[in-house]
Amino acid sequence: MFGWGKPSKPLRLIAETPEDVAAVAALVQDAALRAGDLSYDAEARHFTMTMNRFCHEAASGRALRAPSVLRVASVLRVQARGFDPKASAAPLCLLDLAVEALEAPAVALTLRFAGEGAKDVRIEAECVDLTLLDLAAPRRARSAPNHQTD
Repeated sequence: MFGWGKPSKPLRLIAETPEDVAAVAALVQDAALRAGDLSYDAEARHFTMTMNRFCHEAASGRALRAPSVLRVASVLRVQARGFDPKASAAPLCLLDLAVEALEAPAVALTLRFAGEGAKDVRIEAECVDLTLLDLAAPRRARSAPNHQTD
């Protein structure tokens, strides 16, 4: 059985348009990870983020997290701001994944993280080519995200 309750399949999504990125962004919001879980392979031209994804889609009412991976292909450049990506134990919490059109079909994807000051990773790619995969069944989370509204 995968997850809690009825049997289900692991999450597997591909994003190929800027509109597709919105669905992926909703699913990875509040992901917990460490700076060492961010990886850029310049030779293979892909960026990978391993995370514990908060399962916002879980209908059980339980707080669940699934070990997941987000892979961005056709990457041209990666820039980190506000934190040291080499400080592998530094905790991060993903707030948002945004897409910005560059010279078509190129795009810039921005991963924004919680914390003091601006913490983000900007990924420039030839096109939108994202894959989001759950690596295992969701597990109970210690807590649920609490987004305060002013």
